Amino acid sequence: MKGQYIYNFILLLVTVIIMIYFSTTRQAEETIIFFPIDPTLHFEDAATHITAKPINNKTYQVHWQTRSTLTEPAYLRQDVSLLYKNGDLIGILNKWKQHERTIIQKDKQKERDSARYDAVTFHYAEVHPNKDVFTSVQQMSQAKLYAITTPSFETFQRPVSAEQQQWQSVLDNNLNARLASRLNKSLTYFHIDKSQYETISLIELPTKANHIFRTFPSAKREEIIGKLWEGIYKHYILGIKTEDGTVLPVEGSSIPQILVAKDQSELLVLFTLQDGTPFMLRQQI
Repeated sequence: MKGQYIYNFILLLVTVIIMIYFSTTRQAEETIIFFPIDPTLHFEDAATHITAKPINNKTYQVHWQTRSTLTEPAYLRQDVSLLYKNGDLIGILNKWKQHERTIIQKDKQKERDSARYDAVTFHYAEVHPNKDVFTSVQQMSQAKLYAITTPSFETFQRPVSAEQQQWQSVLDNNLNARLASRLNKSLTYFHIDKSQYETISLIELPTKANHIFRTFPSAKREEIIGKLWEGIYKHYILGIKTEDGTVLPVEGSSIPQILVAKDQSELLVLFTLQDGTPFMLRQQI
């Protein structure tokens, strides 16, 4: 009888340990939270790359990679990256580690037809200087690639010939027209007066954040960006939750458009699902 009690106790203890492990693991994986920026740490490198190689005369393979290295190991390191083809989401990279400096992610996609590819990445670290103080480190990166299939396969980031310039113009105009159409649909659906906001797309944020948030002090800019990605991660990357609790897949959705209120009161994130349904996230500034 005593042996049975010992067995039951050990079984209970193991069960509790397993539950705690999976509970804390899930919490770490699904949480990007903005904390005050840590002034003692920074990313030594943080980059996103897109390349492509032909498979045959009809298809090619897109290679997508992100890499970031912090100056020191952090309690939590996490990178999330989004890949778009002609404005539609086709891939998500999401990797996290504890007590590490470096995160490297790779993926590949089999594709066809000429297209413009855009990737945007949020590099993040949660730092615990002591048990009562939490800080964070963040940086963004982006990449763009044009893949042309006719008359022969070639890729470029910046055009170096007249033909490449023509293809860039065609693909850029196509993307801009699609984004404008989807944005206008969302503005109408949610009854938003566009004249009261400045607009920037998510893929432009890494290079234009300082301009779009130019009226805010540096510390406030970092807070806005960190909380923006916190919201995008929870309500876009992890799936889109509807009012009835259903989680909709985000694949095929449009590049989010960020609207910053001119009175500095709020920030809106607008996008459409693959079926054209508009969605909006709101962040108080």
